[in-house]
Amino acid sequence: MAKSIVSIVKGIDAEKMVEQAVDHLGGVQAFIKRGSTVVIKPNAGHESPPESAVNTSPEVVAAVIRLVKKANPARIILAESSAIGCNTMGCLEVSGIRKAAEDAGIDEIRDIKSDTDLVTKEIAHPTSDITRVELPRFLLEADHLVNVPIFKSHVSMVFSCALKNLKGVVQDMHHYVMHCTNLAAAMMDLGDIVRPDLTIVDMIRPMEGFGPHSGTPADVGCVLAGRDMVAIDATACRIAELPLEKVEFFDAAREKGLGNFDEDQIEILGNSIDEVKHKLYLPYLDGFDAWPEYNFYIEKACSTCQGLLSFTMSKLKSLDQYDSNKGLHIILGRHRKIPEGVEFGKNLLIMGDCGEGVKKRLEKAGKTCMHVTGCPPAEPLPAWMIIDRGELQAANPEEVRQRHVEEELLFKEWLKGQART
Repeated sequence: MAKSIVSIVKGIDAEKMVEQAVDHLGGVQAFIKRGSTVVIKPNAGHESPPESAVNTSPEVVAAVIRLVKKANPARIILAESSAIGCNTMGCLEVSGIRKAAEDAGIDEIRDIKSDTDLVTKEIAHPTSDITRVELPRFLLEADHLVNVPIFKSHVSMVFSCALKNLKGVVQDMHHYVMHCTNLAAAMMDLGDIVRPDLTIVDMIRPMEGFGPHSGTPADVGCVLAGRDMVAIDATACRIAELPLEKVEFFDAAREKGLGNFDEDQIEILGNSIDEVKHKLYLPYLDGFDAWPEYNFYIEKACSTCQGLLSFTMSKLKSLDQYDSNKGLHIILGRHRKIPEGVEFGKNLLIMGDCGEGVKKRLEKAGKTCMHVTGCPPAEPLPAWMIIDRGELQAANPEEVRQRHVEEELLFKEWLKGQART
């Protein structure tokens, strides 16, 4: 396989950085034909404001649109399918992406979730349980796809960047099914069908910590661009000082043959990796093995609740409540039967609405448990349920708010210490 080229540009002006990054690769006309239809795919999976680093920054999205317009395409479409349980147009609105895209001159904004004109694409050589996928016809018939992810920590894959962003081209049914199989392999299977002409990564203020939507932004200040998504993801990981050998993702990429990730097979243009390197706090490398004092029973659980559970474990540590609750049993996801070895009563917590089925089985067997509802549960509630053992101490809305504010301050101070070590 020929060497892959990835450009890196460090700076403070998103528009200049995006243009320079693509100029290093031959300019936008090398990727976009005059008179073509272009689909731009940002990351807008959750309803979070621009400063949160949950979604691609509006400035980068606007810069990409303005750059693509210089190639004189006939039509530019911005398209997204937000995370399960989220409203795509709401995410685009709250993130600032919708307004930025409209101000930059986008022709159309489409919610892939609501699209009814779908085409079934078979996966020729699947490496996961995914054998086919339904994709919107407009995406498949477009002349070009420009992928515009943000780099961020992710509970299901350690990190999210170029390839992971493609999961936003499918609807909720496929989102769910992909999370119920080997997600890294499923992403490779999808990436074999959907191959962007160009990927531009927002790594200006990427997310570290408890992503994909409970992390914190870090100032890295660079943009990456290229064709090979695997090479781009590998380069982004090297910038974040995330060891590639510790991420299942790249083994799946090697098996699928989607691109290069060995350093000697990637040519870097623009700034060097060393010039922009910034170690990010990425706490998911050890998975749930990071909390061996607790007993987890996880089956068919979405990344949102997995992330919330990881966040909850760390919040217990920040509040000095981790050791006093050792031995707790926690059930997450859709279980067809009561897990073997699980304890009951106030030593068992079931998280989320999807645990309602196993709770009913417990009750039928004459057993009790703690259950925090929601899809997903509200952020502080799992930790409070554990600390208070089902008897929440806050009695009214003002007490709830005050408790949450006080604990958030303690957590953020703890998080700063973790990020420094």
